[in-house]
Amino acid sequence: MNESLTQKIRNDFDCIALNEQEGWNHNNHYHRFLLKQLPSQCKTVLDIGCGTGEFSRLLAKRADKVIARDLSPNMIEVAKQRSKQYTNIDFQVADILQWDIPTEEFDAIVSIATVHHLPVEQLLPNLKAALKPGAKLIILDLLEHENLGDKLSDFIAVPLNWFFQTTKNRDIKMSPEAAEAMREHLRTDKYLTLSQARKIYQSSLRKAKLRKHLFWRYSVVWEKPKLC
Repeated sequence: MNESLTQKIRNDFDCIALNEQEGWNHNNHYHRFLLKQLPSQCKTVLDIGCGTGEFSRLLAKRADKVIARDLSPNMIEVAKQRSKQYTNIDFQVADILQWDIPTEEFDAIVSIATVHHLPVEQLLPNLKAALKPGAKLIILDLLEHENLGDKLSDFIAVPLNWFFQTTKNRDIKMSPEAAEAMREHLRTDKYLTLSQARKIYQSSLRKAKLRKHLFWRYSVVWEKPKLC
């Protein structure tokens, strides 16, 4: 990923972090599903693209230690402020492509709405090497429509999205600054289609479980083979 694009993503999320309010969204809707995918025993978990730490805090209740990394300094600062009572989370600013990920260190690696910013084919071998045998890689990311079936699912997703936004976020008012920051970020965001995601993950992760979700998301769950 070129430096100018990395800087743009960092700047976008620095702006978003300063105006971010926690409420229902298309990512945390799937937090419960993601938590169910974790191994029964988790000593150390890596959270890539942790943002303001909402999922990191849930992970901290299941793991001895959470290593949480994000490209945006402002996101990390907000995450630290909101997570003061969690002494087992290590929040740090890092570009995951430049970070020297330790080998066979983690019982799980989790990433939510982050890998579409990254060259996935380049990243996956490093993540596989960083997992202990029997550990899990768990990814949730955004999905691009590619066929009529995807568009038909909007007949369910769009009204449900309106319902959840209305009922769960009724007290949250997005500031003009936050709205503009998000519009600017979404303007250049690119996502995989389901067939593209299948091709990439299934070629790199044998027996990976890929699933399409309603709110324009897909998930990948892969368990690293245990040593014989």
